[in-house]
Amino acid sequence: MTALADLQQHLTRFWAMPHHQDDALNAKLKEVQSWQQARLQKTHRELFEQPKNQLMADYFLTQLYGGEEFKLLAEQLARILPKAKKLERLAKESALEAGSMGIQAAIFAIELDLHLAQWLLAQDLPVNEENMLAAYRTVDEEDERRVQIANLKDVCYRTDKHLNSFMLKKAFALAKSTAYRHGYQPLYDFIDTGFKAMKPLSSVSDFIEPFCKRELSIIDQVHDTDNGSKPIAFGVS
Repeated sequence: MTALADLQQHLTRFWAMPHHQDDALNAKLKEVQSWQQARLQKTHRELFEQPKNQLMADYFLTQLYGGEEFKLLAEQLARILPKAKKLERLAKESALEAGSMGIQAAIFAIELDLHLAQWLLAQDLPVNEENMLAAYRTVDEEDERRVQIANLKDVCYRTDKHLNSFMLKKAFALAKSTAYRHGYQPLYDFIDTGFKAMKPLSSVSDFIEPFCKRELSIIDQVHDTDNGSKPIAFGVS
């Protein structure tokens, strides 16, 4: 399966999610996503505020964790993908694969947060730390959250590999004007944003490894129900 065909499957799954036809659920999902973004910013403040990491932090919060910017991208891609076969000749397959993996990671994040939103809506509960902890534990997608973190790491290392290949980077840069001319700007820009976010990093592992380690620790705390304690790293009201 080509990267674009794979991407089409991811988008089909995204548009089949129930919040697109349910205003109350969509509103609750937005609340959950806003809470998640605030939680990520607080949990990883020291990492995110380092000057070299700021573009990468913004890429995570605005691109890989869903939200309104991703929905706009999905709407644009839905229009261009049916006629985007030419793009596979304009950009290297490895670059398209990196973009497809990033979009898949964003959709998976939305999917997991949607399940939390569905539970909170069914219980008529506001989005706060106590209720989010209850939602995490009731929905019980510990394994899926670990897969989410592994996917994010894979996206980062795959994109970094492409960025560090002179030939691939050059080919991608040369494809920009043609991609724009044929209306493929949204997908090109999504991939390019990932490249630009990683460029200031001396090593992508310096960002993604501590990020993933902390997130996995939080998953452990969230699902440690033996002592009933709150995860100390949530820290968001």
